[in-house]
Amino acid sequence: MKKHWTGLIVLMLAVAVYAGDEARVKVTGDRVSLRAAPEINSVLLDRAMFGDLLTLKDNSEKEWIGVAAPKSVDVWVNSEFVADGAVVPARLNLRSGPSLNHGVVGVVERGDVLTIRGEAGEWLRIAPPEETVVWISRKYAELVGAVRKSVVINVEAAPEPEAVDVTEPVVIVEVVKRPNPKDAVPVIEKPEPVQETVQIVETVVQPEINQMMVAAAEVSKRLVPDPSKEQGVEERFSGVLMPAGGLLSKLVDVEVGEITVCYVRGNAAQMKELEGKALTITGKAYWALDLDMPFIRPVKIQLFSRPE
Repeated sequence: MKKHWTGLIVLMLAVAVYAGDEARVKVTGDRVSLRAAPEINSVLLDRAMFGDLLTLKDNSEKEWIGVAAPKSVDVWVNSEFVADGAVVPARLNLRSGPSLNHGVVGVVERGDVLTIRGEAGEWLRIAPPEETVVWISRKYAELVGAVRKSVVINVEAAPEPEAVDVTEPVVIVEVVKRPNPKDAVPVIEKPEPVQETVQIVETVVQPEINQMMVAAAEVSKRLVPDPSKEQGVEERFSGVLMPAGGLLSKLVDVEVGEITVCYVRGNAAQMKELEGKALTITGKAYWALDLDMPFIRPVKIQLFSRPE
């Protein structure tokens, strides 16, 4: 029966028991894959070279050996639960990539200090702590050192903190009276600072991020940002909300031939309910490579009532 290695089930971490010299794993092949789980289709994290010596962590799998992750490997944690480089919750999962879809490769605890290497949206790319386990095929590795026996200890993976949600939140809609064009006075208004309460669900991929992990992400929930554009700038757009297909809606200017003003990434059910209505949406704007206009994540929605 195929084992599923996710953060929502029991993570099998093995502890090798040895006497004398520390048990090692010697790589006998060249450019051998180091994977996030003992499965051929799991995420490729790095490659080991012929003669490399790795620290044994798990000798319980028939076709795979669990080893301590080399320092060259990147692992990921949710930035919401890290403050000043230290872990905030009691336990926090280490993942093989920047999304909840990636498997758990270890767990860190409150107060552990992390070495941050970069970030992607809500995720931090960090150096692998000692608890990180990666997997090498037994075909291309051999055990060296005094290994007496290997036992497996069931360690329950940390549940994802409740604040992490892959569903876009519903935004409170403020109904305002549509201004009469005859009474309108041109005003240049700077949007008031808005405390952002919307979480970024799509994986925002920076150019330096390991593309092996990006390829394993769930594409349907990812928008790749345009690195040449400024991201996360607070903006305000007005128009009639229309469907745009997939994850997005769009605001269009119906007075000039339904020209797209911007795209909108909001709660799907709420966006469906607001289709065809004239809105002003305030939030953070992002540019994606495949879009001709920015998409906005709503933090404030104003619905214009029909003129009396």
